Amino acid sequence: MECDFGLSIQGRLEDRMGLGLPAQLESDLRVLEEQGHCISVHRNSSNANQIHVIFEKYSLPNGWNKKVTRLLVNTDVSYPNSKIDMFWVEPGLAIDGGKVPQAAESVETHMGQLWQRFSWHVQKWNPAVDNIITYLGTIDERLRLLQ
Repeated sequence: MECDFGLSIQGRLEDRMGLGLPAQLESDLRVLEEQGHCISVHRNSSNANQIHVIFEKYSLPNGWNKKVTRLLVNTDVSYPNSKIDMFWVEPGLAIDGGKVPQAAESVETHMGQLWQRFSWHVQKWNPAVDNIITYLGTIDERLRLLQ
């Protein structure tokens, strides 16, 4: 997938160097970018411990009213020790036919932008095996439910 950032993967990595990301998060993001994900990372201006990871053009399974969306995942400086919880997409994501997805009624503001929250929680989190890569699998499972 072509990213619109105008930077190579190496350029995006260099852009992130000043963010002080946890080493494991940086490594995992590199893997995801090599898999073709377009990722931008932002520190929360009002909570310096929080890290916003945005996936541009995130592919959705069939059955949704869009083929791709922007996807927001929040983590923090304790990554991967702190469990990732919930995820956010561009507002207006619905199941084909216009049905609002379960636990996705709320719209919140993050980084000055509106995001539709999916209140979806993993039951178990083991930082020895779980990370943002495995969490994307959890998101994909949730989106395949079409509910």
